[in-house]
Parts: sequence; C-alpha cells; structure tokens
Amino acid sequence: MHVGNFPEDRVAPSARRTTLQVPSLVDALYAEIRERILTGEVPAGTPVTEMDLATQYSVARPTAKASMERLILEGLLHRGSHKTARVPVLDADDLRDLYHTRGLLEREVVMELAAQGLVPEQARKSLDQLRDASGPSGPSATEVVNLDMAFHSELVGAIHSPRLNRLYRFLAGEVRLSMAQLQANHLLSASRIAEEHAAILECIERADVAGAAASVTRHIEQASARLIAHVEAGVRAP
Repeated sequence: MHVGNFPEDRVAPSARRTTLQVPSLVDALYAEIRERILTGEVPAGTPVTEMDLATQYSVARPTAKASMERLILEGLLHRGSHKTARVPVLDADDLRDLYHTRGLLEREVVMELAAQGLVPEQARKSLDQLRDASGPSGPSATEVVNLDMAFHSELVGAIHSPRLNRLYRFLAGEVRLSMAQLQANHLLSASRIAEEHAAILECIERADVAGAAASVTRHIEQASARLIAHVEAGVRAP
C-alpha cells in the first residue's frame, strides 16, 4: 500500500540529493573500543583479541581485526611479533621519555610559530571549544583528551612539514594515553588546560618567542610531574 510521498519524491530529477553517511561496523567498533581505552574502562595491560571482540560485539572476526589494526596504528594497542595485542602500559620512565620528547618537539614548533606571529585558527577553535565545554557539568574525559590533542596537533600541523607531522603522529597514541590517564585520575582540570593553552597562543600572537617556549615547556612539565608522581605513588602502594 502506498502511504504517500516524502518531499524528496517530488524533487526534480536534476535536483541534488543528500546521501546519509552510515558508519561501518569497523568504524563503530573502533570508536567503541577507543572510547573504552581512553576512559580507562579497558585498563593498561589488558589483552585484546580478535576472538574476544568478535564474541563480545557479535561481529565477524575480519571486522574485529580491522578495528584492532586501526587502534594499533594509532598507538592505542601494541602488538609484538606473534603476540596478543595489549593496551600499552606507560610506566614512570616511559612517561619521562614521552614528555621529554614532546617538549623538545613542541618547543621548536611554538618558537617557529611565534617568530612569525602565526596563531593557527584551528588551535584557537580547539581552545574555544574546551572553554565552552568547561561549564558546571564539565566535559567528559574523552572530550578533554580530544580537544587537548587537537590543540597540540594543530600547532604542529601549522608548520606544514609532512615529516614533522609523521613524527608527531608516531607519538600520538602514547600522548593520548597519557592525557587519558591525567583525566581518569582527575590530575588536571579542563579549565586549567584551557588557561595554559591560552597562554601559549597569547605568546605566539605577540611574537614572544622566548615566552612561547617557556609557556609550552611549563604546560608539558606540569602535566608530566603530576602524572609521574601519581604513577610512582601507585607503584609504592602496598
């Protein structure tokens, strides 16, 4: 029985139609596991197998495998040769090295941007979104991680160096995990992150090269100190 036409049925054949984009099962499973890793629901060290995912989410093993490969590429899962994939465990030494590497790279980035007085528009947007999200109810941990990561990635991207971008993407998984640990353990508020991001952009905008370097160094070192102290306290606990 014909129950009537949708408005689109009366559109002229030459008129443009809109196609709805439906996420694939791979996309949906990837997003679900990624969220669970970043919120700590799937803790560091947890093994993740194709069979487990296929069984838990009622998907085919090729779907589970494709989702896992994306997580491995992003650095949110690690798998050695012929070994089960696991959520990476970042101990205190790993974190020291990670934050030290970030400092070396990001200082050079902000100094170059400040020398040009170049504030990336997308970095400013990420800052505004983080400020907007820092209301009474507060943003979710994943929102903070995504906006924090977007801000730093946009600074690096503004240099327009493919090699530098590849280098930063190589670090991105562990950077996200460290940011997620900060949020899961309430070690750094969204409003504090937004304040420190704003200080970095202010220095860049007024072409204060030394100030930009000092601001990003302070931002990275303070986060590093809080997270490493938390991790070491957990190791010492009985």
